Amino acid sequence: MNIKSKFQYAQQFFRKTHLLNFVEYIDYLFSVVGSFKRNSSFVKRHPDFTLPPRHLAYDAYSAPDWEFYKESGEESAVYLRDVMLQYSGSGPADSVLEWGCGPGRIIRHLPEFCGETTAYFGTDYNGETIKWCSSNISGINFSVNNLNPPLSFASGNFDFIYAISVFTHLSEPVGLKWIEELHRLLKPNGVLLITLKGDNYHDRLLPDEKVTYDSAGIVVRGNVTEGKKMFATFHNPKYVREKLLSKFQILNHITEHSPLSEQDTWIAKKTGL
Repeated sequence: MNIKSKFQYAQQFFRKTHLLNFVEYIDYLFSVVGSFKRNSSFVKRHPDFTLPPRHLAYDAYSAPDWEFYKESGEESAVYLRDVMLQYSGSGPADSVLEWGCGPGRIIRHLPEFCGETTAYFGTDYNGETIKWCSSNISGINFSVNNLNPPLSFASGNFDFIYAISVFTHLSEPVGLKWIEELHRLLKPNGVLLITLKGDNYHDRLLPDEKVTYDSAGIVVRGNVTEGKKMFATFHNPKYVREKLLSKFQILNHITEHSPLSEQDTWIAKKTGL
């Protein structure tokens, strides 16, 4: 049994015995200690760059690493700008939503790279992270969403919606409700970008999970609070095309070389009136 397999079996044990939250907390403490010198150096080099509390960064990205927080956020914002320009077909977006914005790693950079005339909105399940964003990041409209939809916006409100590793933490019924909600919120010909754990994660699945992934198209690892980082969901591309994004026109499916994550990137368009 290789190291990856041993890790997956260990995680399964902690999940089933409801010890995963405790193990995650220990990992958080180690990550804080391990990144202390690197983060101290970052703060000295960027004294005016506002940073979120460490636990909020870990909750969203598994690492309170400020170099990653800033540089990956900037790189992702540039990538999203290019996606909007490539697929919108009608110039700069009037309104953009990040559903599941966390502590603003990406969306805080959008006004700089995408223009300040666009209206930017960020929502998240974590009320504490939205409170921090609202108090520390200007130029963005932040609000809290619940585990289940709806959001408070009118139908057809957004030109572009993106969600980075959000469906990866939802059960199938909740995920299907949210894809309907995001479809409602997009304008006709509006563009949706989401990332999912697809075939690149197949070798991380346990044998019975691989069977489910290949047959049913979706694998859900629960026994923790839904919507949280350790609640993990994997989507087979066939399932995505035939069910999750069935109401959209799929424009691109990117399986590698994306700055957003090692997850699959799906870009789709709402068609019709």
